[in-house]
Amino acid sequence: MTRQEIEQELDRLYKELDFAHHADESTVCRVCSVDTQLEALQSITEEIDFYEAALEEFNKPDDDGMDYIGLQLSQGMAVTHW
Repeated sequence: MTRQEIEQELDRLYKELDFAHHADESTVCRVCSVDTQLEALQSITEEIDFYEAALEEFNKPDDDGMDYIGLQLSQGMAVTHW
């Protein structure tokens, strides 16, 4: 998934969570196809956690901490990029 798709899914889930919090239990159960309002809230929250974790992957730096220049020099290779 792209970052934009994840953000769109999160927006949808937050709206669904807001609905589940404010609607009466019978409506939530009917719309979300669950037995209880609590079950709907837990399910939506788990999905939000999943997509939040996926979004965090995009925020991680690309640098893996490896000293590639030192590695190239230690192996006798020419260093072409600093």
